Amino acid sequence: MDHHLPPHISFAFLGGGAVLLDIEADRYLMLRGAEVGVLEALGAGLTTAAIEPALGRLSRRRLIGDGPGPSIAPISAPIATSSALELAGPSQRAGALEIARYRLDAALRLRLRGLGQTIAQWRRLKNNLLTAETMVDRRHACAVARGYAAARVQLPWRRLCVPDSLALARYLWQRGIPGQVYFGVRLDPFAAHAWVQHNEMVLSDNVNVVADYTPVFRL
Repeated sequence: MDHHLPPHISFAFLGGGAVLLDIEADRYLMLRGAEVGVLEALGAGLTTAAIEPALGRLSRRRLIGDGPGPSIAPISAPIATSSALELAGPSQRAGALEIARYRLDAALRLRLRGLGQTIAQWRRLKNNLLTAETMVDRRHACAVARGYAAARVQLPWRRLCVPDSLALARYLWQRGIPGQVYFGVRLDPFAAHAWVQHNEMVLSDNVNVVADYTPVFRL
């Protein structure tokens, strides 16, 4: 039988195990031992009797799907090498009211509908606002990100990485910039962070902020 990664699950190999994000349940999970071996084997296209017990456990928990579907592979992301917020250059003026609307919408959806439904809505926004052929000038993306950051400080809400990243991504998509939202984790102690990146360029944070996190989800 074929197996696939359910659409609500994404993961990365980290610290000798695998960290999964279940966006429907809004929780991170740490897999070790035989269950990590299942991800490695299925990702390589191998199914053996040795992995069946652990595979059954993962299937019952809806962490692995039965039948054909998306391949079982960890999230990949370009290594961040620079940040728009750390490079000198012009800023494109941004409207605080537009930013406030996107930030408030993201925060309310997360609170009322949860992470899974909010991500689904943002996927629809991205698909509607961008095309597969969308290209953008790096300098333009940096100018827009710097303008957003300058306007964001005018808002009264404290920074929260998930709604702020979703708001910035929507702002970028409206301007044809295909920024990607990443959720990443680090271990010992466990911490999670969200940020926006375009290729190797971070658009929401300094490079050293995201360098400690391994991406486990990409939008």
